[in-house]
Amino acid sequence: MQSVSRTIQIKRFDLNLLIALDALLFEKNVTRAAEQVSLSQPAMSAVLQKLRSYFADPLLVRVGRGLQLTPKAQSLVEPVHDVLLRIQSTLATQPTFDPLSARQSFTLVLASPTLALMAPRLIKRLAREAPGVRCQFEALDAGSLSRLEYGHADLCIAIDDPSFFGQCNWPEWLRSATLRSVRWSWIADRHNAEVHADLEPEHLRHLPRAVVRSGGTGAQGAAGSGAPDVRASVDSLLALPFPVIDTPLAASVPERLAHELAARLPLKVVPDPERRDEQLELALWHKRRESDPAHIWLRQLLIECARVS
Repeated sequence: MQSVSRTIQIKRFDLNLLIALDALLFEKNVTRAAEQVSLSQPAMSAVLQKLRSYFADPLLVRVGRGLQLTPKAQSLVEPVHDVLLRIQSTLATQPTFDPLSARQSFTLVLASPTLALMAPRLIKRLAREAPGVRCQFEALDAGSLSRLEYGHADLCIAIDDPSFFGQCNWPEWLRSATLRSVRWSWIADRHNAEVHADLEPEHLRHLPRAVVRSGGTGAQGAAGSGAPDVRASVDSLLALPFPVIDTPLAASVPERLAHELAARLPLKVVPDPERRDEQLELALWHKRRESDPAHIWLRQLLIECARVS
C-alpha cells in the first residue's frame, strides 16, 4: 500500500519572514515594523528586499512623505495576519484548562455599564476560583470588532446591533452567546416632580436632559425645535448622574444600571415609555477561539455573572 506524504512544500519561502511581513503590512513603516519585531532598521530593510524579491512586487511604495501598500500587499494583509493568529492560537491552546492552577490573562472589551455591573462579580469569582487569571478591561467603541478580528482582544460584550460597529450584518467569523436582556429607564433627581411613573412620550420630548456624547458632539439646547432638549453631555453612561442630581435634567440609561445608581445616589427611576422593547446583550468572540478550553471556561463564567447582575 502506497504511503501518502503529509510534508507541506512551500517553495523558496522562509516562514520566519511571515512575522516581519505582518509587521510591515500593519505599520507601513520600516522603522516601526523593525521595533515591533525587535529587529534593527537595516535588518528589516534587508527582510523587505527579500520579500520584494519573492513576491516580485515592491509591496511598499512611497507616496508623499509616507509609504503605502501596493495592491498585492493589500491582498496579503488579512491572510498573513490570520495565518499567524491561527498558529499563535494553536500553540497557546492547552488540551485542558484548570482554573485553580492557570496563569493567564484575558482582554475583555465592554461598555461602562457592563463594567460597573459585571466586573465586581467576575473579579470575585476569579479571586475564588482562578487566582492566577487576570483581566484587562477595555472600553467598547465602533472599532472593537477589529480588536477581536486581529487577536488584540479575547471577548467583546455588546448589544445585538451590528450597526453600532458600522456593519449591516455580523461577520461570518464572529461567534456569540446571549448574556441577558436590556431594558431602558429614566433617572432624575429624587425630588424632580417632572419625572414620574406616568411619563408620556409627548412630555418626554420636552424634558431637559443629559446625554452621552456621540461622535464628539457636545450639548445642544433644542427645546421647541422638535428635537430633544439636550442641556448637558458626558463621555460615559456612568457619568450621567452628575448633571442630573439636584438639577431639573433627566437621563436615559439601562434599567439595571439605573437601579444600581439609585441605590447609591439620590435618584429616582421610571420606565422609558419610548423604549419598551428589550434588547439582547451578547458575548462576542472570534471563531478561532471557539474550541479553546480556557476561552470556553471564560465564556461560561461571564454567562453566569450576567445572570445575577
